[in-house]
Formats: sequence, C-alpha cells, structure tokens
Amino acid sequence: MKQKAKRGAKGMRYSLFVSVLIILNVVCQSSDILPTQSQEIHLETLQELDNELKEEENIVNESSDELDESTDPQEIVEETLEEIEILKFNINGLKLREGIISEDVLRLKEFLKAMGYEGIIEDYKYDQKTKEIVMDYQRANGLVPDGVVGEKTFTKINEDMEINKIFIPEKKIIFSMDEDQVNEEIPEGNFIIINKDSNTLYHLSNREIIDKYPVATGKELKYTPEGKFTIVTKFVNPAWGGAGRHKPIKGGDPNNPLGTRWMGLNIRGGGVYGIHGNSDENSIGRYVSLGCVRMFNEDVEALYDLIDYGTPVWIGTEEKLGEYGIRFIYE
Repeated sequence: MKQKAKRGAKGMRYSLFVSVLIILNVVCQSSDILPTQSQEIHLETLQELDNELKEEENIVNESSDELDESTDPQEIVEETLEEIEILKFNINGLKLREGIISEDVLRLKEFLKAMGYEGIIEDYKYDQKTKEIVMDYQRANGLVPDGVVGEKTFTKINEDMEINKIFIPEKKIIFSMDEDQVNEEIPEGNFIIINKDSNTLYHLSNREIIDKYPVATGKELKYTPEGKFTIVTKFVNPAWGGAGRHKPIKGGDPNNPLGTRWMGLNIRGGGVYGIHGNSDENSIGRYVSLGCVRMFNEDVEALYDLIDYGTPVWIGTEEKLGEYGIRFIYE
C-alpha cells in the first residue's frame, strides 16, 4: 500500500510537470518575452523540475529497497504471536466433565477446534460428544482417557496452547443497550452478575470484573429467579432448615448443603433464595439446585468478605441480562 501511495505521489508530480509546461507555453506565446528568453526560461524550469523528480524517485526507490530487505512478513507474524498473552486454563479450577455448564467448557471446545477436532457444538455444555473428543485427545497425549478435564489434562492443554500459539479469549462484559449507547443504569461500586446460561458469577467493582466464579443454579430454568435484587442477609455457617423435606442441619456441619456462607436476596425476607456454599463440590457447574446459587466454599468465603449489605445482584440468562444492557462478548 505504501509503495502504491508513493507511485501515486510521483504520478501527481509528473502531471504537475506537464501542467507547468503548458502554462509556460501559453505565457510565452501571449507575452512580449523574446523567443530566446522564453526558451531559456523553459529549459531552466525543465531542468529544475527534472532534477527534483529524479531526486524524489531515488528516495522512493531507496525506501522501497530498505523495506524489502528489512521486512520479513514471517518475522512480523512471529513477533506478533510472541506479544500475545496466552490465556491458560486454571489447572486447579472447576473439573470439566459430562453435564457441566461453564464458560470454561466453551473455551475448551474452542481449543479442541483449533487442534483440528471436528463435530463440536460451540456452547457452554459439556455433552457426550465433547466427552468423546476429550477422550481422543487424552489417548493421543498419553493421558488416562476418562473424559474428565482435570489438573493433568488442563496442564497438557496449556502446553499445547503455548506451543501452538492458540489464543482463546475469555468472555467480557459490556454495558450497552446497543453498539453505541452506554447503559448509565449499571450500578457503581460492588455489583454481582449471575449468568444462568454459563453458570458463572461475576463480581464487579465500578464496572470492572474483579473475579468470576463457577456456580450451580436451578435444576429447571424457572427455579433460580431472574431479575434485579440486592443482598439483605449475611450469615457465617448458616443452619439449614431442611427445605420442608429433610431433617434440619446445624451450621458448620460438613453435610450442610448451604456450606459455610449465606448471602440472601431480597425475596421473602432474604432467607429463601441466596448465594451460598455447598456440601457437594461435584454439583458446582450444574443445573441442580432448588433455586439458590451454589459456590465452592472457598469461593463464597472470599466473596463474602467483599460484599456488603445492599450490593446489587442481577440474575438471568444472557437474553434476560441483555434487556438490562449487559452483553457478553469475546474481546
């Protein structure tokens, strides 16, 4: 493009050159300048313009030669790839297995596609097909082909991402009702968004993502309420009342399904629906609850210390959250 631009500039100067000659001819023919004088002026002007054009042509040629000699497209590509930060998987994070719903499942599928595997549906669900492909990948890399993506498989995936320069972005949140209009109603300060489609809880502060966590939500879509709520109750080692079906369990008991922390939503007093821990780590990432949002105990403990009473909590599918001006995109 640069060379074309330079050739265009040179062409414009030749056009200018011709235009000057025409003007000189007209002037000489219509004035009292003697023929010998006009010829001398004509020749001097021609010589000056010719010298200037030759000088600029040499500069353009030298620049083009320098560009050709010093620029290797392959080197540019390699340098660019070196500058890209590979977003690796957390090897100690949520284990991915059949039935898990997670943003990491989507990223796993993107990785498998980049490695040449086919027949992959790009969504958040770890289905039977994904399990089969993961097992093929595990066999090809000397791993136990159990279809579960844990520490060892994640480690190998991270190595392959580094070696092959596979960049898989994470979902980002933008606050906009459309491409141009920023949503000014998004809360400032601490703010929680729960995406039911990806079973992901986002903790934000001043519209920036501080952290995100895998969660479990309702076994049916309608179980976990959607809307705009606030935190109105907080308890350490909450007692569980049994949900009207089971024997109550005291707080702090390892079998307590509420885990170690409770943050209640402003629905029926804050004791019915909330964000809490768990007594079954294998439930995280699934649609299994009666409506509450479950977290790993270590995650809810960390979040609990950062969240105040009155913190806004917006819950919904991506479609529902989109109505509030919250959109999930690849950056």
